[in-house]
Amino acid sequence: MKWAEKLHGLLSVGGETCLICGRDSRYRAASFLPVRNAGPRKALRTLCASCLARIPWILSISCPVCGRPERCGDCLRRWERHFVCCRGAVRYDDAMKEWLAVYKYRGLEKLEPILAAMLSTAVEMLLNPLQDGVDVITSVPLAEGRLEERGFNQAERLSRRVAQWYGLPYEPMLRRARHTEKQSFKSRKDRLEDMKGTFALLEERNVPYAMAGTVPTSVPFSASAYPRPLPGASARPLRILLVDDIYTTGSTMNECASVLRRGYPGCEIYGALWARS
Repeated sequence: MKWAEKLHGLLSVGGETCLICGRDSRYRAASFLPVRNAGPRKALRTLCASCLARIPWILSISCPVCGRPERCGDCLRRWERHFVCCRGAVRYDDAMKEWLAVYKYRGLEKLEPILAAMLSTAVEMLLNPLQDGVDVITSVPLAEGRLEERGFNQAERLSRRVAQWYGLPYEPMLRRARHTEKQSFKSRKDRLEDMKGTFALLEERNVPYAMAGTVPTSVPFSASAYPRPLPGASARPLRILLVDDIYTTGSTMNECASVLRRGYPGCEIYGALWARS
């Protein structure tokens, strides 16, 4: 039986069954989990030891900008960067491609907590060095046609679950301004050109600007949703955690960050990626 078909069959199975391979996940050896939050740890514990061992965690990095585990030429060639740094949770190998495809294209929602838990490792890598964390989580928007076809935006769904685990607000802040073809088959040069003008700020959004000391442009606010700073309180830039599923050249992340920085001058953008290709 094919792996995807086996996963489909597991949807009706209850108990302690590993969602990836179908083995009993109650009997597993102690497995290393590179995440501290109890929510994602619990989700990862639904996998058996064998499937946990298959996850290609990115635990050490060579590029401090994009978090790539190898020497990175993309960041050296990028003459204008709009995000502070990015971190990816896992390498995008064949197994991870299959896991994500089953979730994205076959709609197996039971995998969502597992994928979000994996993403949480990248989130913690970003949050740990920041003394007072980030102010809001948002995600890269999906093209309208793909959203209608798929029924959901995977980056948004994973972001919302992560936001709940870490007690952070999730806010949609971006929209697709135009349709683009899939980026996976394009060269680096074509990706960079194709991304220009792809994203725009949402007209209706709710962002904790005042508490971060950044005054954005043309944004409606809810005074009850986010507290204003006390008079004389020290201000720092608004910190936005931007989430996407896959990072290849960074063109999507950089373009989204550029749009956010135009709308929120002086803000800091940190990127959390489920996988790094």
